[in-house]
Formats: sequence, C-alpha cells, structure tokens
Amino acid sequence: MAQNQNVLNQNDESGNYIPCGKRGYEWKVVVDPTETNEESGLFLGGLFRMVDFRLDRDEKSTWPDGIVFENVYTGHRLTFQNGVLFDLTKAISMARKTRIPKKKEKPLTPDTNPSASPIQIRRFIMIRSKDLTGISGTGVVAEGAVFSDGLSILRWLRSPFALGVYPSLDDLITVHGHGGASQVVFMDECIQPE
Repeated sequence: MAQNQNVLNQNDESGNYIPCGKRGYEWKVVVDPTETNEESGLFLGGLFRMVDFRLDRDEKSTWPDGIVFENVYTGHRLTFQNGVLFDLTKAISMARKTRIPKKKEKPLTPDTNPSASPIQIRRFIMIRSKDLTGISGTGVVAEGAVFSDGLSILRWLRSPFALGVYPSLDDLITVHGHGGASQVVFMDECIQPE
C-alpha cells in the first residue's frame, strides 16, 4: 500500500503515533480562546503552517489573542499577545521591525527659483563672414544658448541641422569660430532684479 508523499506521519519520543497531515502543517492549536463550555472553539486541534500565522511587517493579526500553537515535532509554543506573535518557549517577541520609509533622493537639478537668480540662459546667433570649409555658408549659420553654469549648445540652421553641446562658450568658439571668421552675437542679456 503506497503512502501519499505529501502526508507526514511520525512517532513521538515515546513511540506514540502523531498524525501530522500534509507537509508543513506542523503547528497545532492547543489553546483556543474562542472555546466555551458548550463548544470546543474554532481552531482547537487544527493544524496550520507557519506561513498561516507569521505576519509580514506592518500587518495586523487576525488571530485571537491568547491562541497557542504548538509544533507537533518539537513542542515549541507560539502565541499572539496584543496582535503580536510571541515565542512562549524563548519568551521573545517575533514581531518583525516596521519598515522605515526611504528618504527621498536629492533631485538631479538644484531646487532654485530661476527668477531669483541674476544668472539666466543667454541666447545667441553665430554669424560667419567667411565660410572656410564650404559647408555652412555665410551670414547667420547657427543659434545657441549659454546656460547659467557655462554649458553651451549650438544648433546649425542648415542641413543636417546638427546639435552640439560644449562645456563652455570658449570651447564652442574654439571648435567653430574658424579663427575669427565667426562671431557670436547675444540676442538678449540677463535682466538684473532690482
């Protein structure tokens, strides 16, 4: 006669047969606070898994206070007191530490009010008097901006309409100034607050 592999049957130290039920169901209710003189209680004698009564962080217990679970193999006892799982054998609380919310990370950009700062984005156009390469032409060939931290961008006004980013305006002029054949003319200047 083949025995079901999911069912564990074991004898205790005295050789007494312990019906354990399915694998993992090893916590038996030995004290049930719902028990009355007329009725045996809702849980008394029931077998449960640890996952059935072990709480996640910040989770409230639905088990009645005073219920006692006993491990059918070890005799270890657990109970609930004020909604918290308590180890009667070791006399310690088994409550998990509550989660501490993570601190908000600092934003990638500083939280500043641009209107309160005298430094603003400065827009410019690039004018070429001579086209040394024969590609960009003459006149207004590009537009750009210098940010408050010095970072500069340049967008060409002719095909292929490329965009360049440079650490500073000096770096931009070094690359595209053509030895004085190009000028940067600022469209508007920063308005200083009074």
